[in-house]
Amino acid sequence: MTIMMDRDRLFSSMAENRAREVVAHIGFLRNLRQLYEGGVTQTRLAEVNGVSQPAISQMLQRARVEAPDVRPGTHGGTAYEIAARCAAGEIDPATMRAELIGWEYDKPMAPTAYPEVDDVRPQTEGGFNHQVGRALTHGFLTDEDYDLILDALAD
Repeated sequence: MTIMMDRDRLFSSMAENRAREVVAHIGFLRNLRQLYEGGVTQTRLAEVNGVSQPAISQMLQRARVEAPDVRPGTHGGTAYEIAARCAAGEIDPATMRAELIGWEYDKPMAPTAYPEVDDVRPQTEGGFNHQVGRALTHGFLTDEDYDLILDALAD
């Protein structure tokens, strides 16, 4: 027999579980990277995880960007991770907002020296738009939180 929760609770539970999944994946990538940096071979990591060595190589490439070490005094290695931890229920919204406001974001790329050329500059991985904007898109931040953080950073 299946007991069905009301739809609003299901959506809320689904969002929290998705955030937990993201946080767990970041943690997995961070552990993988730290083991490799500590001298464990890709072959050994592949054996332990039941995947091929090339798969480990790809995971390590992602880990370098998505799973840096947790910054001292914060709950994550990226602003995105902090927002995901809040959405997963690991930290409270006030702590998340304070950490995202105090975060040191990468500056956007400089504009091209040729104003007549309409080139699209790639987003900086550690930039506000990529980190906090992505957290908003993935439902880890409310519109109100995003606006509050953006306003605080604009001052």
